[in-house]
Amino acid sequence: MFLAETAAKAAEDFKLFGMSNQFWIVILVLVLFIGAILTASYNDDKTSGL
Repeated sequence: MFLAETAAKAAEDFKLFGMSNQFWIVILVLVLFIGAILTASYNDDKTSGL
């Protein structure tokens, strides 16, 4: 149990480029969402005449 508490506390204290973990989770979700939008219509119109 002590190891899990230590790992959780270390994860809370970890900051990448001075930003919190919540910030990076939000940015990751936004990047995945925008990537899905931008790639959704890549192979869309190949029917030619239907």
